[in-house]
Amino acid sequence: MEPFELTVSQATRMIASGELSPLTLMESLLERIQQMEPLLKAWVTLDREAAMDAAQASERDLLRSGPRGLLHGIPVGIKDIFYTAGVKTTACSDVYADFMPTYDATCVAKLKAEGVIVLGKTVTTPYAASDPSPTVNPWNPEHTPGGSSSGSSVAVAARMCPVALGSQTVGSTLRPAAYNGIVGLKPTYGRISIVGVMPLGWSLDTVGILARSTEDAALLLQAMAGHDPYDPASSTEPVPDYRKGLDLLDRPPHIGLVRDFFYERAYKEVQAHTDAIAQLLSEAGAVIHEMNLPASFIGNEAAGNVTFKVEAAAVHEVEFRAGPHRYPPLIRAMIEEGMEISAVEYARAQRTRAEFRRDIKETLGKVDVLLTPSTPTSAPRDLATTGEKHFQGPWTTAGLPCISLPSGLDSFGLPLGIQLVGTWYAEARLLAVANWCETALGPVPAPPVD
Repeated sequence: MEPFELTVSQATRMIASGELSPLTLMESLLERIQQMEPLLKAWVTLDREAAMDAAQASERDLLRSGPRGLLHGIPVGIKDIFYTAGVKTTACSDVYADFMPTYDATCVAKLKAEGVIVLGKTVTTPYAASDPSPTVNPWNPEHTPGGSSSGSSVAVAARMCPVALGSQTVGSTLRPAAYNGIVGLKPTYGRISIVGVMPLGWSLDTVGILARSTEDAALLLQAMAGHDPYDPASSTEPVPDYRKGLDLLDRPPHIGLVRDFFYERAYKEVQAHTDAIAQLLSEAGAVIHEMNLPASFIGNEAAGNVTFKVEAAAVHEVEFRAGPHRYPPLIRAMIEEGMEISAVEYARAQRTRAEFRRDIKETLGKVDVLLTPSTPTSAPRDLATTGEKHFQGPWTTAGLPCISLPSGLDSFGLPLGIQLVGTWYAEARLLAVANWCETALGPVPAPPVD
């Protein structure tokens, strides 16, 4: 196995034992990027010399005093809406094309404290919204990689970095994870600080993790979770040991299969695939319950759309009024719609969100997780779209933790995924169930683009 193929978990163990040096890992990844990047276009900013200098410093620290932290020597891709001190943070937009932060986002600073090396900044759709990016899908470059965390997802899937940061305001972590055949984790709203992350919707924005295993996602969550007094939405809930918790299930999981809403919108192949996965998990020992969603689910989706548009308009109001022509068409239309929504309609949306949170709490209390398809189809053959976000949006609107796991390929050879939904701040249980499912599902192939 080449070093660039290693997962975070494999690499951290090998670095700690002396089998692998951070410098060797970095050299392998940079060679991989040189090979893959011309086709896939996953990176905005990549300073090879700075990356090699950081790897050399990491190796010196390792030899002098051992691993600095949980992720010593691990290169990470950072979505280009996260502040990185001394490195451009552009949101892939004209407005911020020359913006150079003087400090790191809180989550980036926490990763660095655990020994992470910032490999580079990955492509996002402009402002992390709906207009597509130049990145293409490594499974088939004629298909969308999804968005907005397109560069992060593709970089991880194509083995250009072992893990990357994304964000999710509607479906921007789990959808591209599913389209690219990797793991995507969106924690509970407030579980990871969003200080230093360019906002899009204040009551929705959540740091996401793109990885190739549940264990890797747990490691990154461990490093970043926790209260931040500078983030008014940051939770004070205690942070458990997510990695140790992966194997703590004392019984097979109880999984609630949700067909209504999702199967109505999913292609028949996705419906059949999800049923087959539920059967496979049942045969492995899981207890599958067929679940119905509360009636407030549908209203919650509409409330999320209102919230997203209004809050995006509020975030961008000053820059937008100064130069609307600098915004690409889809986010421009969304901001304009948001400016026209009344305060009364916005207030009603917040009440609807609260009603759904009340109702879904009872549903989630009956099982360990809910199971749905991650997306209605595999990645569409259309580079002008980032795909459908309806399957993630309602959960994001409610602030719930979700994970997408790669679960196989469709008849076109493109990845499909399953989405698991947990209850608030129960990431430990969600990850444990996901880890159990991952074992039952078996290994996931790498993309064929090489």
